Parts: sequence; structure tokens; C-alpha cells
Amino acid sequence: MISLQLIFKSMLRRKVVTSLLLVQLALTLALLSNSSLLALQTWEQLRQPTGLDLDHILYVSLKPTSKNLQEYPAFADLLERQLAAVRQMPGVAAVSHTNQSPLVTGGSNGNVNDENDRDRSNVSTVPQYTVSPDFLQVLQLDVLEGEIPQTVQAWDGDAAIPVVLTKSLAERVFPGKSAIGQMTNAGPVAAVIEDFYGQRSAERVMYNRIQIAQIYGVAWGYGIILRVEPGNTEQIRSQLPDVLKTVDPNIEVFSVRTMDEQLHRMYRNEFGLATLLAVLSGLMLLVSMISSYSNAHFNALKRQQEIGIKRALGASKQGILLEMLTENWCTTVAGAGIGIVAAWLLNQALALVISIPALPVWLPLTALLMLMLCVTLATWYPARIATQVSPATATKTL
Repeated sequence: MISLQLIFKSMLRRKVVTSLLLVQLALTLALLSNSSLLALQTWEQLRQPTGLDLDHILYVSLKPTSKNLQEYPAFADLLERQLAAVRQMPGVAAVSHTNQSPLVTGGSNGNVNDENDRDRSNVSTVPQYTVSPDFLQVLQLDVLEGEIPQTVQAWDGDAAIPVVLTKSLAERVFPGKSAIGQMTNAGPVAAVIEDFYGQRSAERVMYNRIQIAQIYGVAWGYGIILRVEPGNTEQIRSQLPDVLKTVDPNIEVFSVRTMDEQLHRMYRNEFGLATLLAVLSGLMLLVSMISSYSNAHFNALKRQQEIGIKRALGASKQGILLEMLTENWCTTVAGAGIGIVAAWLLNQALALVISIPALPVWLPLTALLMLMLCVTLATWYPARIATQVSPATATKTL
């Protein structure tokens, strides 16, 4: 019969070694729990619905290098020629200008409200897109109500430019009634379209406001967004910079990305941190296994006489093996108890710098099971050696 009291006394005889092992196990459990949580969160975020064809929409970020081309009417002429050149590329289904890309952390945004009920209806952070009429064809979004304006309007200040709202935003600002014709602080609502993921920092990621208008200013750059036919993404991506520079060499192309790359880029901090913590967890798990092996091996050597006497008194090999493993299991459980507190503290620290949910109970418990399995594998061989101690060897030294 296994005596837990004797096991605890054995652990206390090796205070320094046991304490170091407890710290290693605690840190390992804390890292395992939080890295798994970050990995699961990032995986869920990457799989969430966006309303977009991620693989066949390209976004080109660029800007004119000539100050003359950054101002109207020269910029309007440049943009028209660029859109025409891209539109003529084989495999391009639709193209539009835009002041910013969907699927970003933050960007150009502002508030939207019902002018007749500002206090109740105000939505503080809504992405604002300035685009061509073909923007919806690029994103393949259906018009649910109203009609999309077909003329790109200039910001002359005399008349409000009609706005297009995504469905979720229209329902939030104008609950229980049609938004078409209603006046917002940005202009009258011309159409309501399907939802799509705009900015992560928006009040709701599916809230978006669109206006068919000229881009207000391009000193910091602008975008061209296009949808390509299946199978043409990489070919068109590689050709786009040359095509645009052929139209006018006085431009700088910053990047050409798919929406899938935009989505991964938006969560790159979480992905990078999850990867770092996973690597650290793996290293800590390896160190803990080595430490557990060393501890069990040293313990078996120190207790050879004791084990031999137990064998002489009739203890079975299986009983000795179970006793050795039980001691390591008790150490692991004790370390895990400290590790649960450490995992919670690490989770609170991470929440100060990134968006991370609270640690669910099942994750530390799962990490404990993994630790138990790894420690068992690491200590089985030293424990197996301990069972081979001959009673005769032990009694010779008495």
C-alpha cells in the first residue's frame, strides 16, 4: 500500500530540487494555458465570417510621388487612367478606387447618427469608405434596399453626398424602419448593402459607411481594390505594379495584398505572441521532463537500499514502480496548483497589452493532463530501473 505521508517526507528531504521542479512545472502550465488560449482565439478570429472572398480580392496601396499628381484635377485624371489600365488586364472582374482597405485594425472613421434622433442613434466609430460605383462588384455585395449612386461626386460642400450603409449599421441607427431616404449626419441614405468586415477598432466590425465620391486627399496614399477571376490571383498580383507604373511612373506602390493576407496581418500580433509562447511552452515542457527524469533517477539511486529492503519484505515490482510514479505525480499536481495561479496572473498581464479573453477552467486542467503525461513518460524509465534493485544487494550493506 502506498503511503502519501512517506512520499511527502521524501519530497521534503529534497527541498531545493523539489522547489525548483515545482517552479518549472508552474511556469510550464501557465505558458501552456495562455499560449493555447491565444492560439484558439487567433484561430477563431481568422475563421470568423467576413462577407468577403478572401482569396480573389486584391488591394493595392500606393501614392503619387509628384505633388502635382496629388491634387485635383491631375489626380482625377491619373486615377481614371489607372482604373482603366487595371480593368483591361485579363482576369480582372471589377476594380474600384478606395481611400482604405477592408480588414484593417483602424483607419479613416467617424460617427454616424440619425439627424432626427442624435443622442439615441449615435454610433461613435464607423469606417468611412470613399469609392467608385464598382466597389460593390469588387466585394460581391448585394444591395438590400435602395440604389447605389452611379456618379462619383466631388466634395464641393454645396450638397450632401448620399451614403450607403451596411445592414447591421442601418438597423442600429434606424431600428424598426427603412433607412432609405433618412438623413444621417453625413448625408441621406441611398442604399443598404450586405455586411462586410471593415475595421477591427470599429464599434462593430460589420458597421461600415460608404460614399461614391472622389478621394478627399491622397498625400498619404490611396488604394485600388480589384476582384480577379479564380486562378489569376498571383499572376495579376505580380503584374499590377508594372501596369500602374506604365500609366505614370511618378507613383510609389507600397504593397499588393489579398484580403486573406489583410486578415492575417490584422491579427499578426496575437499570432506572433501565440507562436512565441508556444515555443517557450515547448522548451519549458522539455526542461520539466529532463528535470523530472533527473529527479527520479537521483531519487532511485539514493533509495536503492530502501527499495531493496522493501523487495526483500515482499514488495512487488509493480508496487515499487507505482510508488515512484506517484511521487512524481504528487509533485506535478503541487506544481500545477501553483501554475493555475501563475496562469491567471499571466492572463491578466497579457490582457493589459492585447485583447485576450479570460482563462477558462478547462484549459489549465488540460495543461495539467499534458504535464502528467509528459512527466510520466519522463520518469517511467528511472522508476523502472528502481524496480530492478535486488534484495540481496540491499541486505549486503546492512
